[in-house]
Amino acid sequence: MALRLAPLSNTERQSVMSSLAAGVRLDGRGLLENREITVHFGQDYGSCAVSLGETRVLAQVSCEVVEPRPSRPNEGKIVTNVHITPMAGPEYEAGRTSDAQDELQQLLESNIKESRCLDLEALCIMAEESVWQLRADVTVLNACGNLGDACNMAVVAALKHFHRPDITVEEDGRVTIHSFSEREPIPTFLKKVPVCLTYAFCQQQDGELIVFSDPTDLEERVVMGKLVVGLNPHGEITSMNFPGLVMLDKKHISFCIMNAFQRARHCAELIEKLVEEDLQKRKLEVHPKGFLGKLISDEQHKRNLINGKVALMSIMSSQFQRVRDKMDVDQNNDNAIKHEMDESNNHDSATEEIDLMDDDNDKENY
Repeated sequence: MALRLAPLSNTERQSVMSSLAAGVRLDGRGLLENREITVHFGQDYGSCAVSLGETRVLAQVSCEVVEPRPSRPNEGKIVTNVHITPMAGPEYEAGRTSDAQDELQQLLESNIKESRCLDLEALCIMAEESVWQLRADVTVLNACGNLGDACNMAVVAALKHFHRPDITVEEDGRVTIHSFSEREPIPTFLKKVPVCLTYAFCQQQDGELIVFSDPTDLEERVVMGKLVVGLNPHGEITSMNFPGLVMLDKKHISFCIMNAFQRARHCAELIEKLVEEDLQKRKLEVHPKGFLGKLISDEQHKRNLINGKVALMSIMSSQFQRVRDKMDVDQNNDNAIKHEMDESNNHDSATEEIDLMDDDNDKENY
């Protein structure tokens, strides 16, 4: 059973509120300063791991051929699925859906699926018969605040990085799916890069609201409400959510949107740059090393791997030698037993011959 989070003490709550009122948060950031974003791509197309500070999210995009919707016979499909593992936090339980999981699911559907950022008509194979369905599975590995921004960025980066197999449609309607070794895969085209940015609000004693971006898990427990803005660098707002009980006026909403547009350009350019760099490495046959690239590139780790391999080979060699020695001993024992049995059989045969000769002599004498 999942554990409930212990309530914050008055000292912790006052410490967070005092730091926000002073304009310097507990982690040293300013009110509108965001945590560092790191993106790593796996060995397969569409595998992406995003870190937003200590928040860790993994996204994997896959595809399959399905029947289209009757209302949209020439458009493909996209499905998103969010899973929060128990390792993400003590309040999450395996096999059970939480409110945070439902909120993330709705956020991704509104900001990615309903924003029409993906060219669904390009996913059509045969109208009214078969289309591609893209499935984006998001796994939250560590929840340290602002899961919406991290999940959205992971899905967008994975979609932009994903390549689907090439196909051939025969005259009789048969569809042949070619492997990556037979034909070059087809990239996924995003018309616009949707970005999700979160702003939180705290109220001081005098009633003035404090606005800050990218809240941590500790800050999310003291805020009165949040504003989640979904937009793209072209100045289009795709979604807006207001979780919480805070009352916002036009001034605060306009301030958050203007700041979000500036931040959205940076996030979109970062995603496009990192995806392009990884794809260029693949074209040059400089295969990326996936999530363990930094670990494997360490010289000490390489030496440990070599030493471990040598030790394993020596252990296996000694085990093989013991097995061979045992087989030789068993073979020698079998040969000795066989030799004894042969001698015994020869002795019995000789005894029988002597008995027969004695019987013959007795008969002659008689």
